[in-house]
Amino acid sequence: MSAVAEQKDFSGVNLAGFRIKTELGRGNNGVVYLARQLALDREVALKILLPELAAEPGYVQSFLHEARLAARLDHPNIVQALDAGEAPGGIYFFAMEYVPGTTLEEIRIHQPERISLRFILDVSIQLADALDYAWNSHRMIHGDIKPGNLLIREGDGVVKLADLGLARVSGSANSGEIMATPMYVAPEVIEARQEKIGVVSDIYSFAVMLYELAAGTAPFHGDTETLLHHHLETPPEPLLHSNPDLDPEFALFIDRMLEKDPDRRPQSWFEVRQFLERTRARLCPGNDSGTPLRRSPGQVRVLRPRWWEGVLRHPFQKLLILLLLLLFVGMVALLLYITVLAFQ
Repeated sequence: MSAVAEQKDFSGVNLAGFRIKTELGRGNNGVVYLARQLALDREVALKILLPELAAEPGYVQSFLHEARLAARLDHPNIVQALDAGEAPGGIYFFAMEYVPGTTLEEIRIHQPERISLRFILDVSIQLADALDYAWNSHRMIHGDIKPGNLLIREGDGVVKLADLGLARVSGSANSGEIMATPMYVAPEVIEARQEKIGVVSDIYSFAVMLYELAAGTAPFHGDTETLLHHHLETPPEPLLHSNPDLDPEFALFIDRMLEKDPDRRPQSWFEVRQFLERTRARLCPGNDSGTPLRRSPGQVRVLRPRWWEGVLRHPFQKLLILLLLLLFVGMVALLLYITVLAFQ
């Protein structure tokens, strides 16, 4: 391995037509820098592949193939892949659209007041739509869905999913190692059951993330070995137990997505998205942004509607309530009349 490839910080370096500015973050498979693409004079996010991964047999070929496949994806909620290749010194890079904003993980930890029921539903619907598109257009799955891979663009709050394609390579059976994040990994991925790994695996990771946002705590905790054991063997605490203020139907659907058996989960992103859209229409009508959940991490309260709000939304139920009120008033009047007669 060359000294260039082993360099820890590429800030200030010119690399394959990119002028690297500063580090943006680190992930399972590389370090991401803010850079300027010199030929087009635009800012990009440039991921430098970790040297130990570049040394794995077949990894680089798969990395480049998947990165170029990801570059064909065109969806408003997917970070656009721009370029990938090898720079002098054995350095492999992946250039992506730069999204000014913050990750969902940073919001969860540092700005929990931004999280409301509407916020959770808006984010999850955009993510489900992006993954539905990726699967239907190119049969692509993500493999490492987590809050750190979701960017919330400043200004308009649009969700951008990062690392689509790279994460799929990281979770492949070729590496002989689990590269997905242990907190969010599906049981079939842990066991390398290739015939079961697919959309439903991403749906499981998606559900872990939603559980964490809605309950304020992940379904499982511990070191890597403990987490993997829990994903395989431990039923999660029902979400409604972790947060009794949740809408029951919403909570039960997340529990269903967390089933250990992939066949018992929702089988498509279309089904997931439809449910979430119906839930948003039912619980967050109109353009209301939702009441902020003002709490510290670990104390999330995603409030369900008061019982009368749900009842009063339906015309026939309004009529029934009116008739019951009239009946009640009539009975009270009759009792008063009988009482008056009794004392005469």
